[in-house]
Amino acid sequence: MDCKQYENQLLKLLEEEAEISFFCDLLDGLLWNDYKARKELIDYVIEFCEKNALDEALAWMYCYLGWHSYEFSDYKKSIELHKISKDIFMNNDNKKGLVYAYNGLIAVYCQNGQYELANELGISSIAIAREIGDKESVAKLLLNTSITNILAGSYQYAKQILEYIITAHDYDNLSDLYKVVYNKALAEVEINLENFDSAYKALEYAIKNNNKIGVNLFSSELYKLLGRYYGKMKDIDKAETEFNRSCEIASENNYLFEKCEAMIEWAKFKFDYGDNDTAVDLLETVVKISDKNKFDRIIKDSSILLYDYYNKIKDYKGALFYLELYLNADKRIQNYNRISYIGNSNSDNLSKEIKLYRIFHDKTEILSSIGQKIISTLDVKKMITEVSNEIQKLVSADFFAITVYDSDTDEMVITIMEDGMLNVKSPMKVETSSTFSSYCIKNKKPIVINDIRTEYKKYVNKISFEGRGVNTPISNIYLPLMIQDEILGVMSVQSLKEKAYDTDDVNRLKVIANYIAIALKNAIQYQKIEQAAVYDSLTGFLTKREILKEGNSQRARFENLLKSFCILMIDIDDFKGINDTYGHIVGDQALKMITQTIGRLIRVTDFIGRYGGDEFLLICPDTTMKTAYKIAQRIRRTVESAKYIINDDISIKTTLSIGVYEFNDKNLSLSDGINIADTCMYNAKNNNKNKVVAY
Repeated sequence: MDCKQYENQLLKLLEEEAEISFFCDLLDGLLWNDYKARKELIDYVIEFCEKNALDEALAWMYCYLGWHSYEFSDYKKSIELHKISKDIFMNNDNKKGLVYAYNGLIAVYCQNGQYELANELGISSIAIAREIGDKESVAKLLLNTSITNILAGSYQYAKQILEYIITAHDYDNLSDLYKVVYNKALAEVEINLENFDSAYKALEYAIKNNNKIGVNLFSSELYKLLGRYYGKMKDIDKAETEFNRSCEIASENNYLFEKCEAMIEWAKFKFDYGDNDTAVDLLETVVKISDKNKFDRIIKDSSILLYDYYNKIKDYKGALFYLELYLNADKRIQNYNRISYIGNSNSDNLSKEIKLYRIFHDKTEILSSIGQKIISTLDVKKMITEVSNEIQKLVSADFFAITVYDSDTDEMVITIMEDGMLNVKSPMKVETSSTFSSYCIKNKKPIVINDIRTEYKKYVNKISFEGRGVNTPISNIYLPLMIQDEILGVMSVQSLKEKAYDTDDVNRLKVIANYIAIALKNAIQYQKIEQAAVYDSLTGFLTKREILKEGNSQRARFENLLKSFCILMIDIDDFKGINDTYGHIVGDQALKMITQTIGRLIRVTDFIGRYGGDEFLLICPDTTMKTAYKIAQRIRRTVESAKYIINDDISIKTTLSIGVYEFNDKNLSLSDGINIADTCMYNAKNNNKNKVVAY
């Protein structure tokens, strides 16, 4: 564009910096949609203001340049520019400008996942805007506060704010552009609250009016929401079309952040409809883009989905990789919070900023510590002990407990830290128990109690104070430990004092609870990984690697002490026929039952492992052929006479072929001995099966 046409208007700035409003109005108008012309004008005005030391006018242009950087996902630059503007406006007591700069920072902090900081700035900014009677800014800030809560997952609270904007008539003070933003936010809230008719009406309004204005950034976001809507309506073709359109618009305009957000929602849709491969491809692309551009919130959102996927398919290496990615991104966000608070300090609110800084510093250190424990410990009890020590730094906690919930058995195990000692309670059924923990698990809701003596009836039928005396906890916080919608347990802190906890305590502990949930799940997964590496998941027998390790240990013992041992190779006869007749699910159930029978018949000193699909290797230390043969026959006869009932209507009978070898030759390797036993087993199979053949 030809910026020289505005030279006379620039000269007016030398007389009165308030004339910068001409350029602000120009940029807020149609020029905003032409991002090339917009950038040229902003640079042109900035150059003039810098040359003539027009600080307040410069601050306004830095704000617009900050918004420009925001639109193209350069969030670091956007924060820098808005902070410079904020400092200039603050030094000149320009409250209108200060509100505008804060509004920009709120938007960037939201994109970065710094929701607490965005909310804090939003509250401060609304107060300033009301003070100066700037109704338009109040409306915008309320809307941004709602969006912050949407991003943080607080949809009901976000809706309350949107409803307040209507009832307080702040909606009337919104421009056409911000009315599009309002309806976009309302549509997202209603989709998440499953009010689909309201969501569609809001989307219809937003898309229609956005097309008139022509803001491509919002187009991408709106079609993403439309894709989500059609996905909820199970209209797969329309959902695909809208997700694809959203990504195309974002790509055409180089809106990388919005493209990543659209791809995440598209991936969720793919997961919902069973196209896991495409979903994973989309998310892995998002991770690459986000890592390159330092989109930490996007890294968190995409990596936690990949973590859940790889965890479900028992690819623990992949699951842990993405969990670590999630934690590192979140740690960076917490560090941004801390740094941002330090940067915001000034003489008027220094004590408040220092208090906030300390909260965030403590929280960052605790979260970092918990993250380290996720990686470093496989012991849940150890984790509870160490997390208990960290919690003490945040709140008064005479007692600290973590309840671990097993959804498969509907059992919970409560571990209490009391006077530095761990007390592990016996497992309890959640469905039949009446405790605060079981209430949390059943309802997936937190409990905050100021005086247990008068408030317990809201949650449990009865409670006993006998024997506790002065050690009765009066104030209590119980928080469900959840990842996505999966309940893993409950974290609780308890104090001997009344009204020991305030809202800040609860909010801080909620953040910690989120991390303990991840830590707990990861510790459990580590245990599963360790168990999976040692024990076969279906039979409970040692894995092939572990049984061979034990066999080599016995081979070395024979070498040194000449203590012979026996090798038994066991194979289920005609097991393929069971799978072919009834399917692999029934086959797996039958295999599990048969191996449970075998497991009961071997001695405590013996070692058994799954050598192949339906083939098992039994190592019997300090055993002669005579004894081993008796063991083999006992196993064979018991399985032969057993009847395995599956799903109440399938009856399965089978037999075993077993080969036995007594290892007593120094010149042979373990592999040689296994091959001999294997040959004996095949001899049994070739001789009408259901036999024991000894070498």
